[in-house]
Amino acid sequence: MKRQIYATGAGGLIALAFLLTLLAQTPVPLLLADDKSPTVDPRSGVVYVVSNDPVKDGNAVLAYRNDGLGNLTPLPGSPFRTGGTGYATKHELPHFGPFDSDQNLVATPDRRRVFATNGGSDTVAVFDVADDGSLRAVEGSPFPSGGKNPVSLGLAGDKVYVVNKNEDPGRDMTKTLPNYTGFTIGRDGRLDTIKGARVELETAWRSPTQALVVRDKFIFDGDFGSFYLPSREAMWGKGLRQDTPSTIRSMRIKADGALEPLPPLAAPEGAFVGGLDTDKDGKPDPLMFGLQAHPKEKLVYLCFVTAAKLAVYEYDDEGRLTFLQAVPNSGELICWLVVNAAGTRAYTANNASDTVSVYDLSDPRKPVEIQHLHLKGHGHPYQLALDSREKFLYTVKHRTFTETPVGDGSVLNVLEVLPTGKLREVPSSPVTLPVRDDLLARPQGVLAF
Repeated sequence: MKRQIYATGAGGLIALAFLLTLLAQTPVPLLLADDKSPTVDPRSGVVYVVSNDPVKDGNAVLAYRNDGLGNLTPLPGSPFRTGGTGYATKHELPHFGPFDSDQNLVATPDRRRVFATNGGSDTVAVFDVADDGSLRAVEGSPFPSGGKNPVSLGLAGDKVYVVNKNEDPGRDMTKTLPNYTGFTIGRDGRLDTIKGARVELETAWRSPTQALVVRDKFIFDGDFGSFYLPSREAMWGKGLRQDTPSTIRSMRIKADGALEPLPPLAAPEGAFVGGLDTDKDGKPDPLMFGLQAHPKEKLVYLCFVTAAKLAVYEYDDEGRLTFLQAVPNSGELICWLVVNAAGTRAYTANNASDTVSVYDLSDPRKPVEIQHLHLKGHGHPYQLALDSREKFLYTVKHRTFTETPVGDGSVLNVLEVLPTGKLREVPSSPVTLPVRDDLLARPQGVLAF
């Protein structure tokens, strides 16, 4: 039976009152825990940074919560000790180059487990993540990294791959070689070495930087090779200059987790013309690292650091890379980058100019720089991270050049991502990190939920 309700008149008011009475007597369904209604992960808004403290067993993960407006407060219980040691960078400035890396801190896709490197004690810390974002070390953590000076981690399903950089200036690295080592991750978080998942490099100073896992099938990386800095020659001697220059490395991940390396790639002819000449021999010195994959296309973006260019490579079903082109960057020393989940924007950290750039990836093979933003505070930017909702971009900074006063370098900059994909630094940024902000420590790695 239909009941009509009129906007005016006593009859309309009576009918309205009758309807409200019926509604009040009608049971309202409850939203139960197993309903498929959307929920907000309570860990959203948490951001982590590795302190990289080189004091014995002093390394820790610093944790903060974003209030939704970009203001950060320390998470209760932070810092969370890793059970290991960071690595010191005690040679004279400048510091860009030999100690740089990416993915020092990673999480499983469900955000239930976090992994961090202890670069000075050759271990990997493994944490379980509570609902509030706090961390608890799993039993047995930290675990041996399979080499010296671990600096980067890449996840492929139930496996983790570690880059052992072998370039800790506080220790003798001449008797060991850098390597990539793979581990299975147990249900309890324990790490066990995978047979055949160890690839050693040819010389002690190759200096790999990153275990970029793509589609759980490949690992891509860039290393320093013979790239010259006074601090590197102080460690390795003049033999460093006789090695091959910076290269890009590719490896296939086999079904059993073993690694199959492909021939490394040199820099494309002419790509670094006009770039930095660090050893003053009249020729530019190529330096390639800071890689990220496009989420939908078979493309990898790569920083041509000393040429201030963003490079685009295509990969095939066997993991072979083909250079497509390199586009300019308005900053200096473009070193790290991150790509959003839709594959429409890329963000780069430009170390020497203390800036961040935004690229439009409407044509993913032809990136176009649409913003070049100067950051607040002292220090220079390193690793980048977008949060899971892509509302904020974080970059960790520390002291790279003498222009930064001792004690002022190590900060975390917080940038709001606007609807256009461009960036705006929030008023409360940057946040000073509680680390030994001198030549003894530099925070490494940033991870955002």
